Amino acid sequence: MNQPRPNNQPSSADTAASPQLKQEWAELRTLLLAPEQTQLTELRNRIDHTETDAPSVSKVLAEAITLRGKQDERLTAALTPHVQTALTSSVRRNPHVIAEAIAPIMGPAIRQAIVRTLQGMMQSFNQTIDHSLSPKGLAWRIEAWRTGRPFAEVVLLHTLRFRVEQLFLIHRDTGLLLHHVASDTAIIHDQQLVSGMLTAIQAFVQDTFSTPRGQTLNTLEVGECRVLIEQGSQAILACVVRGTAPGYLRAQVQQTLESIQLDYADAFAAFDGNPSGFDATHDRLMECVQTQYETPRTKTSPMTWVILSGTSLALALWGWTSYHNNQHWKHITQRLSAMPGIVITTLERDGNRINLAGLRDPLAEDPEQILVEEGIPSNQITAHWSPYYSLDLPFIRQRATAMLNPPPTATLHFQEEHLAVTGTASHAWAIEAKKTARLIPGIQDYRDDDLRTVSIEQLIEQINLVSFLFDSGSSTLSEQAQGKLGPLRTFLEDLQILAQSSGQHIVVEAIGGADETGPETMNLLLATARAHTVIAALGGPSFGSHLTFTTGIETMSTVSRGRAQTPDKRKLLRRTSFFTSIKDKMPQVVPTP
Repeated sequence: MNQPRPNNQPSSADTAASPQLKQEWAELRTLLLAPEQTQLTELRNRIDHTETDAPSVSKVLAEAITLRGKQDERLTAALTPHVQTALTSSVRRNPHVIAEAIAPIMGPAIRQAIVRTLQGMMQSFNQTIDHSLSPKGLAWRIEAWRTGRPFAEVVLLHTLRFRVEQLFLIHRDTGLLLHHVASDTAIIHDQQLVSGMLTAIQAFVQDTFSTPRGQTLNTLEVGECRVLIEQGSQAILACVVRGTAPGYLRAQVQQTLESIQLDYADAFAAFDGNPSGFDATHDRLMECVQTQYETPRTKTSPMTWVILSGTSLALALWGWTSYHNNQHWKHITQRLSAMPGIVITTLERDGNRINLAGLRDPLAEDPEQILVEEGIPSNQITAHWSPYYSLDLPFIRQRATAMLNPPPTATLHFQEEHLAVTGTASHAWAIEAKKTARLIPGIQDYRDDDLRTVSIEQLIEQINLVSFLFDSGSSTLSEQAQGKLGPLRTFLEDLQILAQSSGQHIVVEAIGGADETGPETMNLLLATARAHTVIAALGGPSFGSHLTFTTGIETMSTVSRGRAQTPDKRKLLRRTSFFTSIKDKMPQVVPTP
């Protein structure tokens, strides 16, 4: 029977199970605390090896800097030396990088400053010019000489209505200057001192005059300058104005102050004496910087009238010259267009030069001569003509006359496109004219039905048949005899023309005669006188070099005396007849030595 063992004595089985129990407890602890143990191990590794945790820190660095910067300025103070050192080192190593970085900012700022400077210079220059020659300007010059001021400054003082010269944005509680802007012509002193003085003056007024709560100083006047003061809950805006400020300027200053307080409420709340947070208010304050000049009176200065009169005279002269030139050019154009045988295709003015082009008949008048007659120098005329045949009647006549070359005894008759020839001409000319007429431009029909063709032989025969009878003892032509002169003269003219065209020489011998009445010597003289009378009546030498007149005598030996006994036959002896002959060559004229 087994005996019970006491409780305070371990059995051999418990002793054997103790290591096993410890192992089980260790396994249980591992199972229960394994995740936490792993995290603790990782945290210990991060603490012992901080250089390996940079990627994790980089993920929250930006947010950490933002949150830390909102608390106070310690982060800014800590980073400022390092940023300045880095920037200085970067500029020294490569200044072009900084120059390129700030170029987009500096470029517009520089251009804006230059534009404002030029605008101010031009405005001052224009004002000086406007008043330099007027009576008022002369008085101002005397004032400038008397006071020692520049003339431009005197003009500005007399013509300026108002000008905002400076604006001061002042912190209401501390009286510190937050930002300051000024015009280009303003004289700038210590801005901080001016800001403090304004604050002190305002406090002095409130304390001295015991003004009710809420009422503050809003205007200061010093000579020509006035300071407009606008009070706000956070700031004070003081506007220095020279001249008489309009009513809308104070309203504009008040609106500007209200907008700045609204947009920069956080900056006002965190203000610690550093005004850099208000630099962005520069553009808004510059909107209040403006200038306005007095409107000039309606009275016009004498110099203005002189300028207007001179300008009007110049315009009138220019208008009259332009009108006269246009009328002259129109007259030239009409005159050239009306020229027969000319077709203008180009007529233009290129400065002082005249360019002409078109069609021109060879027989037409030179258009350049027309331009020269109108006062245009020939060296300023450029002409290009293409030849053509005009069908105007004057040119058809002139061309037909030149091509046909009719003798003086033939006459050309033109009617539209028809050409007719009348008169007398040689047979050879008539044949040649009929051939040539077909080639004349503008001639469609040629007729020579009324043209009488003759030859030299026929004319000689007709001339030799003519005789002039005289009264007894007289060498004067009777009226009946004078009636024969016209037809005979026509025959002689035709003969002269034919001889000239053929190159022959004709000799016409006038043979005078007398009857047996009276002495023979007297009869010879009378016969000679009768021959000369006829030659003189015909015109003798006027017929030309191809026709020569000579005289001869018909003696009694050539006439049977027995046949001259009757009165009728004796009358036939008192005559002048002709004997015409042809010489092949022209007689040579030998000069008398």
